[in-house]
Amino acid sequence: MIAGSGNLVHNLHTYAWGRHDPQPFDWAVRFETQAREWMLAGNHRPLIGYETLGRDASLSAPTPEHFLPLLYVLGASRPDDAVTFPIEGVDGGSISMLAVKVG
Repeated sequence: MIAGSGNLVHNLHTYAWGRHDPQPFDWAVRFETQAREWMLAGNHRPLIGYETLGRDASLSAPTPEHFLPLLYVLGASRPDDAVTFPIEGVDGGSISMLAVKVG
């Protein structure tokens, strides 16, 4: 078993500290949605070069330490492995709770 720990979207600069139930930022939703589509399609290449994907990606993962564990999990997957998302949601507007299960 390989487990990667982190958050696909992880921007503490924009996190709603102490505010209750803020709506997710549009850029966080767009990046997570696009990343999910790539994972479901087995297209990992854009995720490897996420820092080149534009503003939504750079706001969603301004530093790589919470994003990189996903790449290890995807790198260990096989082309026929199913991808599911057992935990979803955005906390504080800018922290994705998305869990990715491969296989």
